[in-house]
Amino acid sequence: MLRAENLSFCVDGKELLKPINYAFEPGKIYALVGHNGSGKSTLLKLLAQQQKPTAGQITLFDRPAKEWSNKRFAKNVAYLPQHLSPTDSLSSQDLVSFGRYPWHGLLGRLTQEDKDIVEEAMIKTDTLRYADRLVDSLSGGERQRVWLAMLLAQKTKYLLLDEPLSALDIAHQMEMLSLIKSLSRDMNLGVVIVIHDINMAARFCDHIVAMHSGSLITDGGVNDVLTVQSLKHIYGIDMHVSTHPLGYPVAVPC
Repeated sequence: MLRAENLSFCVDGKELLKPINYAFEPGKIYALVGHNGSGKSTLLKLLAQQQKPTAGQITLFDRPAKEWSNKRFAKNVAYLPQHLSPTDSLSSQDLVSFGRYPWHGLLGRLTQEDKDIVEEAMIKTDTLRYADRLVDSLSGGERQRVWLAMLLAQKTKYLLLDEPLSALDIAHQMEMLSLIKSLSRDMNLGVVIVIHDINMAARFCDHIVAMHSGSLITDGGVNDVLTVQSLKHIYGIDMHVSTHPLGYPVAVPC
């Protein structure tokens, strides 16, 4: 498992993340929800080893993450930040190939096995048809799937995704979350995703982890968290909860 153990983070004496204990299992999708500034992205960056905790630790498979080399950790945990790196003059296939970096180095030549893995990742994300196109020429939804293919090419056990839906319309949000859910099931991937839409979280995720002011305030299965009382606690407003015809709860402001 990927675990946060008494994990906290401070900047200039301000506690952005209060001590958190939580375990993320493979094969399940966890939604990090809460208002802006609640600590969701901070927690994700700590889990991804993008920032060092002020106190506590991350463990991966019962071993402290600080004992893992960067490359070895990246063979198990892949991270997609909210603000993506420039992709000037990069083809989609080139970008996906970067996912093999932990396995052979940035300047190492791709082996046939690497090329097969890259192709497999693009097939799974339906991006092989964009292989020769520049990433910057793709639509927002197409680009996000190419970035997701890059993470799959890392062949990790966990995907950490920071607001991957923020620039997408609702149709592409549904498409992306459906793809993530099927990949999680088919490949036994643990997925931790920062998401703002509580109803999207309810439809596609297994567990919801709610944060407020740097604290984990409630967590559990979708039906446990999407209650009138819990939503009031998370968002500070009254919300009505009903059941969608497909069987998952839906929340709307009163």
